[in-house]
Amino acid sequence: MYFGTIEVDSKTAILTQGSAQLVKLETQDHQQLVILLQDTQPMQTEAARRQMLAFAGLAPILPLIDISGPAFVAVNTIIGFLANYGRLTYDNEALGQFLNAVKQVVGVEQQDEIDTLLLKYEMMEPVAPGELLDDWKGTDDPATVQEKIIGIDTLRPIAFLERGLEVSRSVAFISVHGLGKRWSGTGFLVAPDLMMTNHHMVWESSLLPGVLLRFNYQENFVGEAQLTKEYRAIADGLFHANETLDYAIFQVENRPGDEWGWLPLAQRDIRKDERINIIQHPNGLPKQVSLQNNLVQYVGGNVVQYVTSTNPGSSGSPVLNDAWEVVALHHAGGVLPEPSTGRRHLRNQGILLSRILNDLPIELKQMVQAGAALPPESPSLKD
Repeated sequence: MYFGTIEVDSKTAILTQGSAQLVKLETQDHQQLVILLQDTQPMQTEAARRQMLAFAGLAPILPLIDISGPAFVAVNTIIGFLANYGRLTYDNEALGQFLNAVKQVVGVEQQDEIDTLLLKYEMMEPVAPGELLDDWKGTDDPATVQEKIIGIDTLRPIAFLERGLEVSRSVAFISVHGLGKRWSGTGFLVAPDLMMTNHHMVWESSLLPGVLLRFNYQENFVGEAQLTKEYRAIADGLFHANETLDYAIFQVENRPGDEWGWLPLAQRDIRKDERINIIQHPNGLPKQVSLQNNLVQYVGGNVVQYVTSTNPGSSGSPVLNDAWEVVALHHAGGVLPEPSTGRRHLRNQGILLSRILNDLPIELKQMVQAGAALPPESPSLKD
């Protein structure tokens, strides 16, 4: 299903109206959003507003929105336009995409208010908050990082992309409905019927009845939504979670790995200055991959730290080396301390797979090892 097309002439970009289902905000809720957003930093200038809308995946309709004027006027206009625009793709309302992105620049109370509105008007699944840490101005020299990014050979055989697409099939959007709330993130299959994600996504077995997995939630090259398939967690199935290592593994109905494949898990090394790739559902949006500026900055303790792009909703994504093998589980972003030095840097972070494998209970470890032992000709990553 596709809800808009772009026609470009020499002067303007025109995008057709989204789907007919609009967000009819009650007056009080509209006012609440304007008051909440008008003082946020991304709404203070026209340039910042443009960047926030693009960050939310709304760049195609930017030419249609008047983002000029004082913050109050611009916010009121943006909310009104997006509410009346409808959907860009799948069931995600344009206003929902915007609000899920804005959640990252407001406080916890405001995040709760936004989540309430996202659910009330069924605009979009709220993304689960990431494991953000406190503020700090790091000592990384931008010139040094840039030199590493430019100076390292980034040439890859074209088959690199083909393999990445194969691996991406086993990565799924996760929706959790429990405790009177809903939130979303990312996960991936590690065996035909086992899904891995973060502990802060699914931290206890009582949440399993409300866990839904959506595969193939992605767009083609021209932005057309692809056909998805959904599965549920088995309410009384295998489950194990570790808060310290921030991971959870649970059993899924109907063996989705037989169709979508799974990512074999095994002990693997990852070193500083290597490159990693992350397949993810940032901000609850269709599947994306981060391939650029993706250097490992630190490996130690239980974690690997890197400068790869992620956003809320990316929690639970596989961190993959350039052979598309899992080396870590993404779980956090922000100003992070290096375990061995205590120095803090603005980075993203994953839990080393080796630490997770060592922590698995025997039954799950055997199932994961069985999946990893399949021969190359197995259908675990089939076309």
